[in-house]
Amino acid sequence: MAVASSLPARGRPRWELLTGIAFVVLFVGSVVGSNALADNASDKNWVANYTGRTNQAQHLATGILLLLAALCLLSFLTSVWTRIAEARQPAILNPLPLVAAGVSSACIAVGGILMAGISGSLLIGPIPMPGADLLRMSNDLGFAMVGVAGMSTAALGIACLSVQAHATGLFGRRLLIFSLVVALALLGSIAFVPIIALLIWLIVVSIALSRSTGTRGWNP
Repeated sequence: MAVASSLPARGRPRWELLTGIAFVVLFVGSVVGSNALADNASDKNWVANYTGRTNQAQHLATGILLLLAALCLLSFLTSVWTRIAEARQPAILNPLPLVAAGVSSACIAVGGILMAGISGSLLIGPIPMPGADLLRMSNDLGFAMVGVAGMSTAALGIACLSVQAHATGLFGRRLLIFSLVVALALLGSIAFVPIIALLIWLIVVSIALSRSTGTRGWNP
């Protein structure tokens, strides 16, 4: 997927691009570490799933990884938008992708906190074990913040960002089309599987930007 080379070769730390890869690693880690049950599991199983320091630490780790992933997503999308803004100077660039990135990252972070809050409180405690319904609700609300609110606003940010990047020559036509397809797929993230499209997009864009001649000024 082509990335144009007409951008100014300004020095910029390479870690800004690596935050896209870091999001993938942290998000996958949160999924692998999660041990949430299905909503139709028995109340006894839900309470047992949050009993014991090992289970509680596992839920807490899931939330912390999501929080860190949200920060990486914000950093990556901001760095791409900043490159576009620099290429467009002195014209003013619409900040909608930047706002969407901030909202998306905030939603993902809040989702992680909702998923980890009860376990964190139990570890720090002592507090009484909440009922199974509250455990279900906190987990479901956490996923809703990540998979619905977080990913829908990420879709908006990616769509707008890719159009701006294509207009300035940062994204080629194929990368623009791929980005728009990813944005469309993310609207169905309530099914979870479409979130994989975001992970793939971050890897592709990170590699494409790091390999472009327009990134010669990016320092390791």
